Amino acid sequence: MYLDKIYLFRTGVSLEISTAALHTLLESAMAGQRIAELAKIRCPADLHSYLSVVVHTGAEGLVKRRQAWAGRIKADLLAGKPISYRSFSDLFWRNLDEEDPDGDEWYRLIAGERFHSQLTGLLDMLRSAERRLNQREACAA
Repeated sequence: MYLDKIYLFRTGVSLEISTAALHTLLESAMAGQRIAELAKIRCPADLHSYLSVVVHTGAEGLVKRRQAWAGRIKADLLAGKPISYRSFSDLFWRNLDEEDPDGDEWYRLIAGERFHSQLTGLLDMLRSAERRLNQREACAA
């Protein structure tokens, strides 16, 4: 799974980690807008602000199981709207002795080498775009 693909948890939750906001930023930068914002992205963790999570199925059960932490994002989760990556991750705070199969799968997903590799690939793509923008500016000068 990882980015822009649907992943199915054993609990019946299916979700997608979307890079749509990142692609919008890139398109804007290539059109001469938001270039400074693009330049501020320097490491994979900076990409988290541009990722969102969409729960396609199983949101009701997820909200019920994570009720204590779902408060401000509950309505968006149930409506299938994108949730910021960080807000979604905050659903899985827990005590060490608490069972949380959703959280276990979420952490296995985002802690995996493939996830980090894809973030690094996105960062490389952004750096390449930034170089093209700088070359374009140099040629125009």
